Amino acid sequence: MRKAIFIIGMVIAIIEIAYSFVSNSETGQFFGIDMNIWIFRLIWVALFGVVFNGYLKESKKG
Repeated sequence: MRKAIFIIGMVIAIIEIAYSFVSNSETGQFFGIDMNIWIFRLIWVALFGVVFNGYLKESKKG
């Protein structure tokens, strides 16, 4: 069950990153705060990395 949550988190992060490249926006909105689109993408990539790391640790447990 926990692996499924990690996978859902990774999919959401990938969708957000991909959509930020498709849309013609110079800013991204993260928790209601407008910020530079590259900072927005960097935050989502970092979140993806954290979730992916958790997924790998969970996979090694068993």
